[in-house]
Amino acid sequence: PDSVAEQLEADYTRIATTALPSIVEINSAGGIGSGVVFDDAGNIVTNAHVVGNATEFQVRFATGSATYPAVLVYSWLPDDLAVIRVSGAGDLQPAAFGRSSDVDVGDIVMAMGNPFGLDSSVTEGVVSALGRTVAEPPGENSPGTVLRDAIQTSAPINPGNSGGALVNLSGE
Repeated sequence: PDSVAEQLEADYTRIATTALPSIVEINSAGGIGSGVVFDDAGNIVTNAHVVGNATEFQVRFATGSATYPAVLVYSWLPDDLAVIRVSGAGDLQPAAFGRSSDVDVGDIVMAMGNPFGLDSSVTEGVVSALGRTVAEPPGENSPGTVLRDAIQTSAPINPGNSGGALVNLSGE
């Protein structure tokens, strides 16, 4: 690439190509959300408000069209965190996870998920603030929660992005 802008564009493309195979769409009777492949055993990290009261799910990878069954492993409402396990999916590509303690205001990030049920969505922005407290309101299938120490981003995030990845320029 000849310019800084072209190099950044090449970085975005490389990161999206590397990270998107680790992003999934999660469907349940209660709704739709996103998740991130954690390991080769089929564990997927998502938000507790994505799984809600459901214990069974259908998972579709951002880079494919087939769906696979998944079950709830654990849900921890106080931190809005949940793990589900997909079965039969074959060659899983776990995400590279970074450390939130290494995040700084101004870092360029990409939000990846499935907003509105659209697959392979990537938006970009910066880390706007750290340590935010955010209320996740109760819904039909979720009791809601208060998230503490959240990372705020300017990357557009819409319904269905919940549980997806916020990826830095190192692809973590």
